[in-house]
Amino acid sequence: MTKPLLQNLTASHRRVVEILFQQGSASRAEIASVTGFTKPTISQIVQDLTEWEVVGEDAARKGLRGQPARPVSVRRQAGFAIGVNFSTSFAEVVAVDLAGSVIDAVQAPLGEPSPECLAALIHEEMERLIRRKRLAKNRLLGAGISFPGDFYADGTLMPHALFPKLKATHLDRFFCEALGIPVIVENDGRVCALGERVIGVGTRFRTFMLVHIGHGVGGGLIIDGAPYRGVHGNAGILGQYYPYGEPRPSALDLLRTLQKAGFCVPDFDTLADLTPDALPTIEAWMDRAAQQLAPELARISRFFGPEAIVLAGRLPPFITRGLVERLDLAAVLQPLDDLPVTPVYASNLGSRAGAVGAATLPIYQALLPLG
Repeated sequence: MTKPLLQNLTASHRRVVEILFQQGSASRAEIASVTGFTKPTISQIVQDLTEWEVVGEDAARKGLRGQPARPVSVRRQAGFAIGVNFSTSFAEVVAVDLAGSVIDAVQAPLGEPSPECLAALIHEEMERLIRRKRLAKNRLLGAGISFPGDFYADGTLMPHALFPKLKATHLDRFFCEALGIPVIVENDGRVCALGERVIGVGTRFRTFMLVHIGHGVGGGLIIDGAPYRGVHGNAGILGQYYPYGEPRPSALDLLRTLQKAGFCVPDFDTLADLTPDALPTIEAWMDRAAQQLAPELARISRFFGPEAIVLAGRLPPFITRGLVERLDLAAVLQPLDDLPVTPVYASNLGSRAGAVGAATLPIYQALLPLG
């Protein structure tokens, strides 16, 4: 399967798969209506994708005039990908099927955030997951790894200050050799943006802005359905608006705020386990973080003109939703003009957005329009 899937898909094949990701299933006539392709062209594309085991026919729809429509959808069992997200003390490894559903997920302690330790953990947990779920290795498209940092033009990672041992060139090559499979490495903000574009809130939009609340304040841009990296590869980052050493609207800042208030939260995975007495501290942080984010997001969104802004990252869903509820972009923009205000949405992938988003990297590369 891997050979035709990766090498034979044309832009037209990828466009049809994109429609099926967005709609779940669709008849040939519905696909033709959305794409503008002729019905014979759609029939040939669907036939190709069926032969390659990428799509399959669903049960005929009843109650329609004439011959019942035979919708098609992406075959979940046709393939899967591995996604990895990590922090200083733990890593998450997930498997996502070809239709974008999580097959399984595991969290494991990370002894040291170094390439060697991370590779060993990924290999062990990936093999364990594949055995537990009885997945066929020849259906594995590859793995995506989300990194807290940005990349120089030569491929060197410029990691967050908490991860000095990750500063290395061509980490993708290292992990490909260590894991024995194709590996894509990417900045955590762009990983989340792509995850939202493939299986999250962003499936509804062709152009949107992702704000990543994690170790720093990052982001990613999706323009006309494709990720935009910019000339230097780091378009969409927001951290420069919030200097280090000062309060920032980052998840790491929330951890430190809670720690100063006396709560035991050593890493992001403990945020969801806080007792109710931590809520006033969290709410005060959300009030402040929303006030910091709103002016920058409002002005950037006006300049960029996206259909939506999506908040994602390391925070539990209730905190992400709380931030969205507090973000008042209209208060910044409408005194200046009467143009529509860009809506803001919370990711529906929760705090697992990084790992799930990382798993969509190989899926996107294999199946969906590249630009």
